[in-house]
Amino acid sequence: MEPEQYANLRFDWVAFVAAQGEYRRYVGDYILTENDVRTHRRFPDAVVRNSGAFCLHYPGDPTYDFRLKNWVWDVRDERPYDIPFRCLYSVNVPNLMMAGKHISVTHVAGSNTKFMGNGGQHAIATAAAAYLCGKYDTDPRGIQRDHLDELRATVSDFIDPIGEPTAEE
Repeated sequence: MEPEQYANLRFDWVAFVAAQGEYRRYVGDYILTENDVRTHRRFPDAVVRNSGAFCLHYPGDPTYDFRLKNWVWDVRDERPYDIPFRCLYSVNVPNLMMAGKHISVTHVAGSNTKFMGNGGQHAIATAAAAYLCGKYDTDPRGIQRDHLDELRATVSDFIDPIGEPTAEE
């Protein structure tokens, strides 16, 4: 648009996918929200717990700098929160499960669930669910409906079980 102004620019840094915090929203039977995270909402189908800060980047903001000078890091209250299994499978594709930054969340909730440690927990839950889908010849919604306790037990072989809320929660 203004070739003279930009003719001699050089890249300082290039992201793998520039400014791509989220590409598309994946929708499950439940969409986890910022309020769910902040209030530590308990879910009857919780399969894992996540933790950490909200890490928000706003590339549409004219003050945003791709070297991450302008962003929001909100530590919340540093307490873990539940991820319901309904966020880990698609609302409209019967055999699709999701993990990491691709689970069913709002923009702000997703700014935390996208962290590698959190996504690893989703991956364990979806892998266990995939195993159970094969074992019972069903889809993820069938696991939700008929085999949730077995899913939780399988997941707890790899990560700490959900259990009851602690006094701090």
